[in-house]
Amino acid sequence: MSRFPLSSPQQLWCSGDQGDQAGFFAGAFVMATALRVTGPIDVDALRGALDDLVVRHEILRTVVQRTAEPFQQVHEPAPVPLQVRDVPADRPGSRDTIAEELLNEAERSTLDPRQSPGLHAVLTRFDDDDAVLALITHHTGSDEWSNRVLVRDLAALYRARVTGAEAALPPVVQYREFAAAQRAAADGPDGETAAKFWQDKLSGVRIFAVPTDRDVPERHHEPYSAVNFVVGRDVMGAIGDLAAQERTDVPTVLLAAFNVLVHSVAGTTDQAIDTLTTGRTEARFDDTAGPVMNFVVLRTDLGRCASLRDVVAATRDVCRETYANEIPIQHIERAVPELMTPNDEPRKTNCIVGVFPHPSGVGTPVLAGGSTEIYKRPSVTPVGPWIPHGVAWGMHPHPGGELSGCVQFNTEDLDASTVSGWTGTYQSILRDLATDPGRTWTAR
Repeated sequence: MSRFPLSSPQQLWCSGDQGDQAGFFAGAFVMATALRVTGPIDVDALRGALDDLVVRHEILRTVVQRTAEPFQQVHEPAPVPLQVRDVPADRPGSRDTIAEELLNEAERSTLDPRQSPGLHAVLTRFDDDDAVLALITHHTGSDEWSNRVLVRDLAALYRARVTGAEAALPPVVQYREFAAAQRAAADGPDGETAAKFWQDKLSGVRIFAVPTDRDVPERHHEPYSAVNFVVGRDVMGAIGDLAAQERTDVPTVLLAAFNVLVHSVAGTTDQAIDTLTTGRTEARFDDTAGPVMNFVVLRTDLGRCASLRDVVAATRDVCRETYANEIPIQHIERAVPELMTPNDEPRKTNCIVGVFPHPSGVGTPVLAGGSTEIYKRPSVTPVGPWIPHGVAWGMHPHPGGELSGCVQFNTEDLDASTVSGWTGTYQSILRDLATDPGRTWTAR
């Protein structure tokens, strides 16, 4: 076993360590990806491919040792637990409904982050030609981008097992190398320059924190819920056209819409929102699996914006400037210690928004006869994915053209109707951007 220094995300996990039952190292802090797979599946080849995946990506066999001076420890490869089961013939619901339920079940799994490997899989078969494959990772060892890389690599490794050919995969830079490069950059002269940028950029502003329906308890005892929403191809197609017109990308337009939502909730025009980025500021880490993501604050002054199109342009300019100076969030908080104070108010809680596009060159992987990613239809999930604290607003543009969104929250803080109201307003903003970006943005 080898030991290496922590990355900034791993340091963040350790700073919020609340033991094994809560916080970032709780067993329920997991991520799940589910694929609907058609065609016969060679279970032995799948099992071997999962084991090959752990060999390829060290992070899947890395454990954060939470000592006085925490470090990451890389273990030797070990077999991936794979559960294989059949759907009972009398289980109610259509296959599509059951597939979505299986994703929900996977998200309610638990993994022990002290154990290696940090990957489990469940194969649930409707019959020999139709199945759901769920991959479950602990969030301290993965992120949204990484899960898509893992699915791509698994599909290639499975094909290699079935055909006997070499897997057609790019070389991979291991997570410990990312951690070393990140530390070197943050501690060097460029890191100092970026810290000064943030000190100036965020002077006098406070982070947007969600107003809650009740006082936020110090520790939650109820499970999290999630409001899921879907935006159709027609609206997202028009959003893509608008992004091209404004010389930006779809995630930026989605963040612009979120800026408008924040105004409708908080009444502000000069606002700072906590956003989740891929953290992959160098292309050589695009194929690296692990918690690479970073939290970056977008401060956008909408006071001079007359139209929704103006908000997109303002958000675009802020994103370009911000991403050019991206450093780990801990360094930003040290540079601007008063920034996060609203999160400590009794009737507010932190809100993180993230847009999770597919990695470049990673479309829908082909596993067995074919596969499609499962995502949730509009619903309120009574027991959603578990997060340690606050509200997590995530959005996933899909290769098929739709956008799926999931807003995770705790019912001890917020009513489901409150969160559903926000998602409804957000979808209305997107429709306005799609149909009439020249309209006034403040009429909400």
